[in-house]
Amino acid sequence: METALQHQGYLYTFSKSSFRYHPPRTSKLNTYNPKKEMILILIADDHPYLIQGVEVDLNKDRRIKIIGTAHSYGELMDKVAGLQPDMVLLDLKMPDCEEYDLKPYIHKLRALAKCKVIIFSNETGWARIHRCLEIGASAYIEKAISIGKLANLIRHVYESDELVIFTAEHLPEVQFSPRQRETLHYMVDGKENDEIAELLDVETKTVQSYVNEIKDKLAKAFYMYPVKPRTLIRLASKLGFGHKLR
Repeated sequence: METALQHQGYLYTFSKSSFRYHPPRTSKLNTYNPKKEMILILIADDHPYLIQGVEVDLNKDRRIKIIGTAHSYGELMDKVAGLQPDMVLLDLKMPDCEEYDLKPYIHKLRALAKCKVIIFSNETGWARIHRCLEIGASAYIEKAISIGKLANLIRHVYESDELVIFTAEHLPEVQFSPRQRETLHYMVDGKENDEIAELLDVETKTVQSYVNEIKDKLAKAFYMYPVKPRTLIRLASKLGFGHKLR
């Protein structure tokens, strides 16, 4: 769902199955600690003034406790192992970040503490956002628009299994042909390709052609490759498709 928050940012939520990320079968990364009254937070950022501002903001929430800070990727790994936070606010640009591949790094953070990782960054753009969620982050929150809302966002991520995006980015505008639009409406309504073919009075292979064209357009608009069937429905519903939504 897309929600505008005071015209300063947009909150988007997706199910985990919308993304390609799947932990290894032998991993226990999804075995989080039971939900607790107090949420333990570790902030990873190399800007002391930003950390100070975030601490002031989060300390207003009685359910959130900041248990530590880290100023580099190497220091963060040690802090997570020792402090066992429930969540890590991770800036993408910190000292020695170039030494680490982000995907195995996030996997290791989550394994060390069974924590959720929130990317907390000034970087924006759908390609970067989706990449971070695909490799294991639970949320992507842009710094510039989150102060004053961060505590609520953290609680939402902690209590939910949804993936959360809070960004100044609007949903992309995607141009579809009339046939593609009708196909999308029926897909969001839950129709299968053969049912859509009958409704449109075309062959099933023609509907599949429409679907492939739609996937290509969504992939280019959202920088998400490939677009899986379930993801297609989620994106289409966010873009307003579905006869039931009209």
